[in-house]
Amino acid sequence: MIILGLDFIESKPFYKIEKIEDISNTPPNSTVIFALNRESLELCKYCKENSISFAVRVDSVKNILFANALEASFIVCSKILCEKAQKLADEYMFDAKVLLYSEDEADLEEAADLGIDGIIFKKGIK
Repeated sequence: MIILGLDFIESKPFYKIEKIEDISNTPPNSTVIFALNRESLELCKYCKENSISFAVRVDSVKNILFANALEASFIVCSKILCEKAQKLADEYMFDAKVLLYSEDEADLEEAADLGIDGIIFKKGIK
C-alpha cells in the first residue's frame, strides 16, 4: 500500500497546481495534483505531453473513468468514492493508482481492508 503524507514515512509530496504556469514552481520530477474538471483538461494534456506525473482529485464515477482515459498517474478520491474507484481500477486494469484522501490516520486500516492502492494525507499535498 502506498502511504503518502505521514511525518515518519518518507515520501515525496504532491504539488497542488491550478494552471500550467504553476508547474514551473514545482521541483523537477515531482507529481502535480489538481481537480479534474472541464477547465483542467488542458493541464492533463500538457502533463501527458511533457511526461509529468499527475494526480487528479475526482468527485464522481464519470471523472474516475475520465482520469484513467486521460492517463493520470493517481486518482485521488474521498472515502465515499474510493471503494468504487478501486473496483473500477481493478476491473478495467487502470494504470493509475487509486488514493484515498484523508486527514485521519484511522482511515489507513479501512483503506487496507478495502484493498485501496494507497492513501494520501493532507500533509502529502503542498
